[in-house]
Amino acid sequence: MQDGNVQSDQSRRRHALLIAAVQDFIATAEPIGSHYIASRYRLGVKAATVRSMMAELEEEGYLFQPHTSAGRIPTDKGFRYYVDDLRPRQQLGMDDRARIEMRYSEAARDTAETMRETSRLLAMLTGQAAVVLAPRLEAVVLQSVNFVRVRARQVLAIFVALAGGVEHCLINIEQDYAQDELDRMGRYLDEALGGRTLEEARGWIERSLHEERARYDSFVRAALKLGDAMMSRPAVVEVYVEGSARAVEQPEFTDPAKMQELLRALEDKTALLDLLERSLRAAGPMISIGSENIDPRLGDLSVVAAAYAGGSKPLGTLAIVGPVRMDYGRVIPLVDYIARTLSRLFEP
Repeated sequence: MQDGNVQSDQSRRRHALLIAAVQDFIATAEPIGSHYIASRYRLGVKAATVRSMMAELEEEGYLFQPHTSAGRIPTDKGFRYYVDDLRPRQQLGMDDRARIEMRYSEAARDTAETMRETSRLLAMLTGQAAVVLAPRLEAVVLQSVNFVRVRARQVLAIFVALAGGVEHCLINIEQDYAQDELDRMGRYLDEALGGRTLEEARGWIERSLHEERARYDSFVRAALKLGDAMMSRPAVVEVYVEGSARAVEQPEFTDPAKMQELLRALEDKTALLDLLERSLRAAGPMISIGSENIDPRLGDLSVVAAAYAGGSKPLGTLAIVGPVRMDYGRVIPLVDYIARTLSRLFEP
């Protein structure tokens, strides 16, 4: 199909017709007929011409007629055309902006609670299922490191992120240390690692372990090995999901098979994680519509995702997961604005 800015009246009408068909299908979840479009929109042509243009759009893969006697519905290709046309003009209303800013001004600064609050807020504002990927551990900026002796040769490592989150893990060590020795090691690593991300801290420790000072200074080597044990543990991806119950109230999910497809995707999360990780590298919101999703489990769903950052470093992602018949005009700017608001919270 030609672009909406092409020269001919026919092209402009086809553009207006497709946009109108998608908008009305989003609003009604019902197939759209030519008489309805002709009476509702001023396209400058009669219903018979509208019917002919809709048939052409169907041949080109933008519309689909589920039954010969029914109207037409947009395909994934039709929704993609609509989204690409919509994005340059999308804006979030002042009421929504004020509501979001107010919610975050009241929210606790604890990272886990902020993530939970974000998923709740997204689900409430969109009526869809919201998924929030917490800050990736390797991207978290360290503020302080502490070690607490639990028992002989076992230490609780605690590190506080600059943004306010607290992480901890139990590590087993070869040699037992008194608490005052552990305190001294924590202060040493504080000085060396403060302001670095965990990924940067891990690299610094690995390099330092091979330096001459670590070979001859037993305290430095012990502190580095303790830090290395803390940094080397497997990272756990925290994912927060909210709004599943409201999402399945959409007309598309009256089909039990489709409802189960959505719930499975939200429950096991593996279908979503690759998509959310890819959105970390995207500039602005990433929209993946139906068959565009690589994972077949998301074939009947759309995902609108955006990354949030701490300074210039991507930290995590938030997303809306719902039917292809999604109100993109509302969902995209909401996801984008909340991601940018989170980025301000995580500024170093």
